[in-house]
Amino acid sequence: MSDFILDVKKIRARAHQHVEEGAVTDGNRADRKRVVDVLNDALATELVCVLRYKRHFYMARGMNSESVKAEFLQHAIEEQQHADWIAERITQLDGEPNFNPEGIAQRSHAEYDESTDLQAMVRADLIAERIAIET
Repeated sequence: MSDFILDVKKIRARAHQHVEEGAVTDGNRADRKRVVDVLNDALATELVCVLRYKRHFYMARGMNSESVKAEFLQHAIEEQQHADWIAERITQLDGEPNFNPEGIAQRSHAEYDESTDLQAMVRADLIAERIAIET
């Protein structure tokens, strides 16, 4: 760690000098447009997950459905929070979060599911979670 030396005074001075530029700094070498594009795909994925979990919540039926319904609803709430965090980060990078319903399913990495069988719903949600984690 001896080679990790920061000139904090210079960093603070640059931060004050360029505060109008928001969260994007010269130290970030990533292609901002590409990052925003990737984040918009992640946003679409989260939104599709919210819709899938909501559908499963409302469509779950049967003797064992109440506890599973509660899980579906909790996951929908969590996925909405993820979508909100992603949208916020996009705007911090001076991008625009893409909430346009046209094309959300195509931009999403996960798929929407219209299963009516409880076991199929759970399976579809597990597959979607694995996709979201991997991508």
